[in-house]
Amino acid sequence: MIRINLLPAPRARAGKRQWDVRLEVATAIGVIVLVLVGWLFYGDMLDDEMNTRQAEKQEKEKQLALLKDKVKQVQDFEQKKKLLEDKNRIIDELERSRAGPVRVLDYVSQSLQPLNLWLVRLTIKGQAIEIEGKALTNDDVVEFVNNLRRADYFSTIKLIETRSGTEAKLNVYQFKLNLTLKV
Repeated sequence: MIRINLLPAPRARAGKRQWDVRLEVATAIGVIVLVLVGWLFYGDMLDDEMNTRQAEKQEKEKQLALLKDKVKQVQDFEQKKKLLEDKNRIIDELERSRAGPVRVLDYVSQSLQPLNLWLVRLTIKGQAIEIEGKALTNDDVVEFVNNLRRADYFSTIKLIETRSGTEAKLNVYQFKLNLTLKV
């Protein structure tokens, strides 16, 4: 009959392994070489990245210089545009103001037609007009004011004063009017 022992038997202890010094030195040299290769590779990679960043920086500086030049051109263009707009506005104002006094004189002269009066002074300041004149009768002054109202070119017509006086042995009425142009 066969007998089987199921109880564990005492095992023999394994002896301590002795490391070979050559293996330890080779491992240390391998680790040092790996660290040096890694260090050189990482340093080279950093140098490449630094060179790339410097090239990008130089490119960005060139673009910045071009953009500054374009901004200066735009500012110069805007200044020239503003100057031209100012000149055009002044020309338009002069054109309007040139026609204004001519129309005023035309309407005033049409209002004078059948009357015995004459103008001494006519002043135009913007929309305000001041007229000084002389007439032979007070009725001529009133008719002149009514003719100006019918012209429909003036918004307010105010007779400031009329004075009676003599000039060259004739009775003369001096008058002052304030008018405002319609806009």
